[in-house]
Amino acid sequence: MTCFSRSARPAALIRAALLLGAAIPATAIVASAAQAQDYTNITASGRVTKADGAPIAGATVTIKSSDRGVARSAETNESGVYSFAQLTPGAYDFAVAAAGYAPYSETRVQLTAANGGGNSFRLVPGDATAADAGEEIVVRGARVVTADFNDTTTGSVIDLAEIDRRVPVARSLQEVALLSPGVTRGASGANGTFANQITISGAAFTENAYFVNGLNITNFRMGLSPVEVPYDFYKTVEVKTGGMPAEFGRATGGVINAVTKSGSNEFHASVMGTIEPEGLRSTSPDTVTSDNRNATRSSRELVLQASGPVIRDHLFVYGLYDFRKFESFTPDSDQDNGTRVRNNSPFWGVKVDGYITDDQHLEFTYLDSSNDTHSRSVVYDRANDRIGAETGGTNSRSGGKNFVGRYTGTFAPWLTLSAAYGKNKLRDGSLPLDITNERVLDYRTNSSGEDIGLNKLNDAYGLTDDEREFYRADVDFNFALFGSHHLRVGYDHETDQSNQVYQTIGDGFYKIFKATAQNATDYGVPVGSNYYTTRVYANNGETTVKNEAFYAEDDWSLFSDRLTLQLGLRNDRFSNQGVDGKSYYESGNLWAPRLGASFDVFGDRSTKVYGYFGKYFLPMAGDLNLNVAGGVVTYTRYNVFNGLNSDGTPIAGAAILGGAGFAACPDTGIVNCEVSRDGSVSDYSSALDQKLKPQSVSEFVLGGEHQLGSGMKVGAYFTHRELTNAIEDISADYGARAYCVRAGFTDAACTAKFPGGTIWPIANPGRDLVIQITLPDGKSQVATLLAKDLRYPKPQRNYNAVTLTFDRAFDGVWGISANYTWAMDKGNYEGGVRSENGQLGVNRSADFDSPGFLNGAYGYLPNDRRHTLKAYGSYRPAAFLDLGANMIVQSPQHYSCIGTVPFAVDPTAYGYHGYSYYCGGKVVTRGTAFTGDWLTKVDVSATLNAPKTLGLDASIRFDVFNVLNSKAVTSYNEFGELGNGAANPNFRTPVSYQSPRYARVQVRLGF
Repeated sequence: MTCFSRSARPAALIRAALLLGAAIPATAIVASAAQAQDYTNITASGRVTKADGAPIAGATVTIKSSDRGVARSAETNESGVYSFAQLTPGAYDFAVAAAGYAPYSETRVQLTAANGGGNSFRLVPGDATAADAGEEIVVRGARVVTADFNDTTTGSVIDLAEIDRRVPVARSLQEVALLSPGVTRGASGANGTFANQITISGAAFTENAYFVNGLNITNFRMGLSPVEVPYDFYKTVEVKTGGMPAEFGRATGGVINAVTKSGSNEFHASVMGTIEPEGLRSTSPDTVTSDNRNATRSSRELVLQASGPVIRDHLFVYGLYDFRKFESFTPDSDQDNGTRVRNNSPFWGVKVDGYITDDQHLEFTYLDSSNDTHSRSVVYDRANDRIGAETGGTNSRSGGKNFVGRYTGTFAPWLTLSAAYGKNKLRDGSLPLDITNERVLDYRTNSSGEDIGLNKLNDAYGLTDDEREFYRADVDFNFALFGSHHLRVGYDHETDQSNQVYQTIGDGFYKIFKATAQNATDYGVPVGSNYYTTRVYANNGETTVKNEAFYAEDDWSLFSDRLTLQLGLRNDRFSNQGVDGKSYYESGNLWAPRLGASFDVFGDRSTKVYGYFGKYFLPMAGDLNLNVAGGVVTYTRYNVFNGLNSDGTPIAGAAILGGAGFAACPDTGIVNCEVSRDGSVSDYSSALDQKLKPQSVSEFVLGGEHQLGSGMKVGAYFTHRELTNAIEDISADYGARAYCVRAGFTDAACTAKFPGGTIWPIANPGRDLVIQITLPDGKSQVATLLAKDLRYPKPQRNYNAVTLTFDRAFDGVWGISANYTWAMDKGNYEGGVRSENGQLGVNRSADFDSPGFLNGAYGYLPNDRRHTLKAYGSYRPAAFLDLGANMIVQSPQHYSCIGTVPFAVDPTAYGYHGYSYYCGGKVVTRGTAFTGDWLTKVDVSATLNAPKTLGLDASIRFDVFNVLNSKAVTSYNEFGELGNGAANPNFRTPVSYQSPRYARVQVRLGF
């Protein structure tokens, strides 16, 4: 800040301000652009200049941790630039000195990934004075916050310590990430799991990566977001939505990079209680299957935190223990049944930091996110609103024990080394209380299916134990060669092991139907007669995924630091192993350029324009290992319905023979089954394309940012992302048939050999396919099946977005962050999953299972939201009161009509009895069936801060979420037809609504 030694007249103050520039408050709610850092540390840089902006070379900049006492020094180059690589984020005391200039110092300057490269200093000569009518003004210099030119990453860096006290945000990592532009909540009317995920820059939610202190905690099997780590454990959360440096990879969506709290030289402890009272919660409208008016939900938390020095200036510790209690009850609206969910699992974590010297830093993080959720199905008397006895349930598990250790050492001003090692464990799956009785759904009088068996909750069970082990090493070089360089190179490696058991309960999952005219044609059963199906599934085994990467990136500053080039290159290599331990997929070298440039428009570091081009690769999901290189069993049996047994299961009638596409059942040999897999281990040579390439995305970003002064800045950027390759399972019969004919066999022989739906390799749709096939003469050979013969178009997903941002740093009175995004997400492929019908089989969706599924598939994708406005901030009218608000307004989702491909169009696709963009036998282009609701949500908060007496910090807080009690529908039923071909009476009906208005009360006491 600008400092004055004595009182001065206004004219003198104005002249000094004009000469030096206004000082900018360092505390911000959030920055609209993510800046240069690795997974835990940042690069802090800036310039030292004269009052007129000319650089000062040879100035000494010393920073000392305000909380830990460790210090480092750097000298400015000929452009006046200083730089500190691999710096732990936090508060620092700055001291700037140069020969012939008055020294400048300032304490507790916050350095984060949001502003590490945006602190410059203006010095004046040591004898500089100004006189005005006999009064003297002495100016000691100023710190000026500028634009950061270190990189071109888009997204946001959110300081939870700042927003937690003043802005109403639900206490989860996903809710924090949703504050960032370009981030959207998932939604699926057919799978509620999607609503707990986030999508970034138009990608599917399975394409993101999540890190805590450099440890990757992403679910590598499915690509899902990790088990929730308590909100209070985090210090900052960085959301990278684009323009990612070469160090970051294995994601074609975005990266969520969280850094936890740490200890300091001062002892701190706190206890905080949070409650969401059921009595202060409103209700959502009912849906076809859920009685939301009588649903209940409540949660309670008690968080204990403590931190401090073990050895002052050298060894620090931080710990957290979170007691949690969650309970909900949701009655069904169409049957006398309800579901109660409870979770009382605690969480605990610890962070230890040790400094051997000021330049040698060791850190260790341990966190245990293991938790168990108990779901119970109970009898619910709808007429009298009474809960009865339990009828079944499941015990689900998630989370696990995680640790990561890291070393960072600075050996010279130009050399810094770092290394890390850690393990991430994830227990997953659910075990029903009843693993004996089969689930039975009756569709004869209820199009949604009515549970009539003893087991009303689960048709299958699965348990998975996953473990990721990783290590990495990085080196930072700083040197001058035709400008200044910050060169960073590194290598990382991870081994991901998964052990899974997943299978249907008992003899299988039963569904009972009444035959329609279409069923009569398909199965030869009389119209109006009853039949039932039995689905059998099993997928068990242990598999491995190995990923490694080399990268190098040079931040090269030219022309007196006005132009900065980011010249990055990353080389990924992916490998997947099956149940036999052998690798069935090796990606080879995957070279990904990461190129960026930023330019100081006016030379005063207030305005920058930047551009970026990069390519990202996504590893093949670990869930594919068992499906490609394991013994999967999956088939559906058809029988005449002869009534019910005493346990509610169907009495077996005669086998229905001669159905379209029927084959011999793997267990009985009777030809009344639709068989997808018979349990035999796949031949790798025919199970996947021998030239398979991983999913990839190319990205282009162009933007600008201007610092307005007084802590304000505005920005705008354009993002274009294009899917360049995808991995999916496909039916390759058309291609094999064409190859067979070219090999000299008759069309009849080739059609009989490859009738459709017999070859299911993992492939790159839209490209030639190289696999081993067996021809009609019984001989096998490696064949190249041409893309034109396979009849699949190339996967397409084009995301274009324009984002406008405004940020006003909190200055002790008020602050605000706002962003608006116009976006279009269009194509024929969402990306590994399908929101319209809730498919979570990563890279095994129905999208490319047969050419008929692509008819009408190009259109508005499920993650398309044309307009999104987000704003949040706070106001402090008095020292004891903080008021906060958080708002989102978002345009509707585009919905589809899902039905059955006509037999005449594609017999293989017809056998699915759904999954396509046909309804009533006609194509309804994706995303054009109807549009949903605008989403409007306003949250408010008020915090009363007690006077800080006896060193205590106490407050009470009251938040109201969705204060206007908006009731937008967040997902609809998109099934235009039922599985038997009849029109679905529930098409376009609401499946879920936005959370109703609810309140949160929080009490905190600490020191």
